[in-house]
Amino acid sequence: MNLQQLDLNLLKTLSVLLQEKNTNRTAERLNTSQPAVSRNLAKLRDQLGDPLFVRQSRGLKLTPKGEELADRLPKVLEDLSEALSGEQFSPEKLVGVIKIALNGFLIETHGHRLYEAITQSAPNVTVELLNYSTKTTAELMNGEVDFALSYYPLDAPKELRQVAVGLLDYVGIVRKSHVLAQRTVLVHEVIEYDIGGLIIPEFNNRRMLLEDFVETQDYFRPKLRSHVINPLLRAVSSSDMVFVAPKSLMQVIDNDRYSYVEVHDVEKRNQTKVGLVYNSKYLRSAKFRWVESICDAIIPPDMLKD
Repeated sequence: MNLQQLDLNLLKTLSVLLQEKNTNRTAERLNTSQPAVSRNLAKLRDQLGDPLFVRQSRGLKLTPKGEELADRLPKVLEDLSEALSGEQFSPEKLVGVIKIALNGFLIETHGHRLYEAITQSAPNVTVELLNYSTKTTAELMNGEVDFALSYYPLDAPKELRQVAVGLLDYVGIVRKSHVLAQRTVLVHEVIEYDIGGLIIPEFNNRRMLLEDFVETQDYFRPKLRSHVINPLLRAVSSSDMVFVAPKSLMQVIDNDRYSYVEVHDVEKRNQTKVGLVYNSKYLRSAKFRWVESICDAIIPPDMLKD
């Protein structure tokens, strides 16, 4: 269609509609009425010559045209906003909500530091720290979540950008009086004890990474796996269990109750990269690059290359 025929005032409504796929939720976000959104949707369908949405048994689904607009329109509007403002990106002028999904370890060890770093530069934003789940990839794709932090690389679609922002060293968390506490040992000495581990969605759902250390002749099976840390720490405090975790966890747990054991490995299999993930359509967004630089700064070492 000819751009001159399109009412550009409808683009903001269209952008939110493509994210929400629901006129009621769109009306709430735009602080208007549902009938007004429905009228704007009818105008958009007429001017664009496409229904944009089709109804299915589980709700609305975007048409191919709707999917293309959902992918390209947010960046177009962001570029237009920057061009009209004529100003450089300034975090202190940001408002609204930044939603970040973190895996179970990172939300404990780096969640508060991430919040502090963001709000120090952007005091008017609200930060929402969410648990990384099997739904996070879809939420990054549809705009419900802005960023995700987990281990790198993830098996994610090409529409998502993944960039390594740090590196974590794994140890075994043990009770303070454990015979292995504060020692550096070989893996076969560790697996003589019950092993606990955190389940990280999309990363180690089916198996623990410790299995990569174990030779084929050794027998290994974890005693306890959990999606949250507290049950693992309680098991450690009441037994000889070794909880495989990043060493940075020691910074946020009671060091009078817990200690750690390091596992010697010349192949560095006890190190894991941390990756930031977000929608590739925001690749050139100053806001998203800003958050990327913050993550790189708070999770050592410096790993950004581009």
